[in-house]
Amino acid sequence: MRTLPFACMLAAACLLSGCHSMPFDPSPDSGSSQPRPSSTQAEAAQAGLSTLGQLVNDSNYARLGFNSRDEVRQATLGAPLAIYHVRLDSLREMAVDGKPDGLLNEARRSLYPVQVGERVACAVFVGQAADGWRATDMGNPAVARAVTRYRTDETDIIVHVPALQSWFIGRRSEGGLSLTPVFEDNRVDWKPGVALPADRVFQTLRKLAQDYNGLPQ
Repeated sequence: MRTLPFACMLAAACLLSGCHSMPFDPSPDSGSSQPRPSSTQAEAAQAGLSTLGQLVNDSNYARLGFNSRDEVRQATLGAPLAIYHVRLDSLREMAVDGKPDGLLNEARRSLYPVQVGERVACAVFVGQAADGWRATDMGNPAVARAVTRYRTDETDIIVHVPALQSWFIGRRSEGGLSLTPVFEDNRVDWKPGVALPADRVFQTLRKLAQDYNGLPQ
């Protein structure tokens, strides 16, 4: 597995999870190059949107959330959401009275909604590396639409538990961190759009993490 290019590994993971995301392929034979690094994430996202316009074709436009191939020309970027990851081992080792903020790992990665008018088509993801910010992949219409649907403030964040395929909108207030689920999940009793205290959510996820067998969720 370590010999596979990063883009191939990411594509394989997306096929397993059904995320419908397209990584940028930096290989010389790909027909398109990965965007050059930028000094800011906003510049990187704009470069990613430009590259997205070159990659959308008749066979993939619907999978990427567009109603037609030409619709991508009308696309603009919405306000970004910073992404925080929660690791499986951290959930498993979480104490009963553990602090939820301690589980959040800043991914140095953001989701930019790709909008056509008022409608969210998909997303451009940007990440920070040693040489600056880059657009890393794009697509994933379901996630893009779900997180923007339940976002209410530009300070909201995305909290993602990759191993359990759980996505939330995170919001900090005087009462502490709250998490709003954005997808239905038959493993739990919460509902999309209903904010919950983060400690309650993580205690539930802790039980799921302890039972997790390593197979795709």
